[in-house]
Amino acid sequence: MRMAQTPAAADGSSGDGALGRVPPQSIEAEACVLGSMILDAMAIDQVVQILHDDYFYRPAHQIIFRCLVQMRHESKAIDLVTIKEDLVRRDLLEKIGGQDYLVALAEGVPTSANAEYYAQIVRDKALLRQLISVGTQIVRDAYETQDEAPIVVDHAEQSIFEIAEQHIGDSVITLQDLLRHTFEMLEQHEGQLITGLASGYTQLDELTSGFQKGEMIVLAARPSMGKTSLLLNIAENMAVIDQAPVAIFSLEMSRNQLAERFLASHARFNLRQMRRGVITPETWTALQTAAGTLETAPIFIDDSASLTVIQLMARARRLKSLHDIQCVLVDYMQLMLYSGRATSRQEQITEISRGIKALAHDLEIPVIVAAQLNRGPADRPTHTPRMSDLRESGSIEQDADVVMLLHNEDYYHLGEEGYQPRGVTDLIVAKQRNGPTGSVPLVFLKDYTKFESATFGVEQPLGEPMADAPF
Repeated sequence: MRMAQTPAAADGSSGDGALGRVPPQSIEAEACVLGSMILDAMAIDQVVQILHDDYFYRPAHQIIFRCLVQMRHESKAIDLVTIKEDLVRRDLLEKIGGQDYLVALAEGVPTSANAEYYAQIVRDKALLRQLISVGTQIVRDAYETQDEAPIVVDHAEQSIFEIAEQHIGDSVITLQDLLRHTFEMLEQHEGQLITGLASGYTQLDELTSGFQKGEMIVLAARPSMGKTSLLLNIAENMAVIDQAPVAIFSLEMSRNQLAERFLASHARFNLRQMRRGVITPETWTALQTAAGTLETAPIFIDDSASLTVIQLMARARRLKSLHDIQCVLVDYMQLMLYSGRATSRQEQITEISRGIKALAHDLEIPVIVAAQLNRGPADRPTHTPRMSDLRESGSIEQDADVVMLLHNEDYYHLGEEGYQPRGVTDLIVAKQRNGPTGSVPLVFLKDYTKFESATFGVEQPLGEPMADAPF
């Protein structure tokens, strides 16, 4: 490639990078990008979707790129003469190496048809330089920070994650392509009406259309209502039926307890008998069969009892990167530790809730988190829970896209003479940011710690969102 020399003062490539080495760059690709833009104004429209001026390693190339983009924006004719005049007017011609350098750029490019390919090379080199810069900053922060170590680690991981997940040059898509994609989804889910991740409970999935990407779903209940069981049942349905990789963060139960519950639920075997070792040859075979199915289910379990939201986000990012998890389930929110500076528990839960919401958004997957309700349901005559019963912080209901409240009226009438048990646990969808609210009847099989859809009754729609739903 024939190219005029750039003055040293304008050429940032001559200096040493980190550790005395020249940072990653491709001067040839940069020159080809600019040459393509000079020869074909249409190439500018392609390149600007991929590159910014600071992606160029040479300062002179940054100047020329900004000049070409501005001229295109102003609908000016672009050729060697007009570019030279524009640079002269801005007193920048000598800084980029003079007219000879512009001529060399135009004559040195093989073809402007490859402008997008050249731009991708420039972008990739820029990403590598960003990674070096972030790595240097991580080292500096580790030496000089006044923050606690977990916060520094999270900032470091987030910085690298942002580089890895950069979607540079998001392109505009036509309505035709969108409609084609929509019909492909409709065909894929024909008869199911599920556009998100199915829970395995038909009426719930019909109400929500599945748990959607980026959603924070709260499953709240009073103690002994079965929220942990339902959380695990949902995870089991996702991983076994749909083979969707899921991650469970259990702050309340150990990994062994979770394994026993999964096995009892899937084999429909009495959990108490399993723990006591009361197993016949026939039931042993059933347990082995269930275990074989569960072994192939992509379920990842973290039973750290002392888990902060920063640690949750870091571990979930790794699992997403390594195993492409499609859902995160947390049991339960109020047990999470806090590592920041907020003093009141309400402020701490607010920060934890916001972190969980950010996790769902960043990983673009649903995050289902169990939460404890206060004594409000026990103190009112109907015992029906409300979102305002969410314990310690109103920010949970504000951050959540979906709030589900688990309610078993029979629990409040145990041993009460004359009371006729309903045998039904109501899963109340009290808030759904992008859909209707309603109630789904479930039956809890206590021996198996398993919820199943009720075979009787119908979903009772609540109509308009509840009065205390914060939209």
